[in-house]
Amino acid sequence: MTTAAQPASTPPDARPVAQVRLESERRLGIVVTSLIAVPIVMWAITDRALVRDPVKLTALYSLRLGMLFMYAAGIVAFRRSTERSQVRQTAYAISVGMVLFIIAISWLRPADNYMPLRTMLLVSLGLFVGYPNTLRHQMIPWLILAAGTVAMLWWHYTDMSAVERYSSLTNFLLAGVLGMLISNNRRALDDDLDVSLEREQRAIEARERSAAALRTLEGIIPICSYCHEVRTEAGAWKRLDHYVRERTEADFSHGMCPKCTAEHYPALPSRTKTQTE
Repeated sequence: MTTAAQPASTPPDARPVAQVRLESERRLGIVVTSLIAVPIVMWAITDRALVRDPVKLTALYSLRLGMLFMYAAGIVAFRRSTERSQVRQTAYAISVGMVLFIIAISWLRPADNYMPLRTMLLVSLGLFVGYPNTLRHQMIPWLILAAGTVAMLWWHYTDMSAVERYSSLTNFLLAGVLGMLISNNRRALDDDLDVSLEREQRAIEARERSAAALRTLEGIIPICSYCHEVRTEAGAWKRLDHYVRERTEADFSHGMCPKCTAEHYPALPSRTKTQTE
């Protein structure tokens, strides 16, 4: 005898771990990209105050406009990503593009203005903190930025003192090391979280399978030939309706068939009347 159990509903928090992580990284990518696009307009205002050469000013505006287009394309790419690898490839592309744009813009700025160095300091930290990615995909844009920073310190800021040059380079390296430590710690936490979510999901699935198995009758059921009571696993005898009700989602309503009505209540009309308790 087999009674099919009703399919158990899947809890809303039992989504695949990869899907949860994809949504989290995609949302973070969109937020970070939107935020780093905001200063582009603010710095464009300072360009006009610092750069007098119209050719250089036009080049600066063109580069900043290119950065805005890149960020907009990145946000669209994040939204359309269906896999975590696509999210990370988009983050890597934005990081490399941003670094190249920043280096180009910094070279066009006056040599007596050190604000680009502070920007590079923040970017050095942000490359590891802003976008979750593998260490290799975070190190490559940082190394490009480091090469550009060193080149600017020695060949663009020629009037900078040795102390200022050493201080700027040290701060840049410390920001990168701090970013690597934070990124490494976040990856470790993410790995632990992935393992925990996987275990939780497997536990939920096992619970669902166990619940479905408990609510299903299968195999040979020992039943009395006369009273039709069923013997349980513990050796006790129970009424058939009680036995089935305890092990399935089914329930019973009681009535009388025409044969039993005629046998036990002969005075009742011959038409069948079903009475439900």
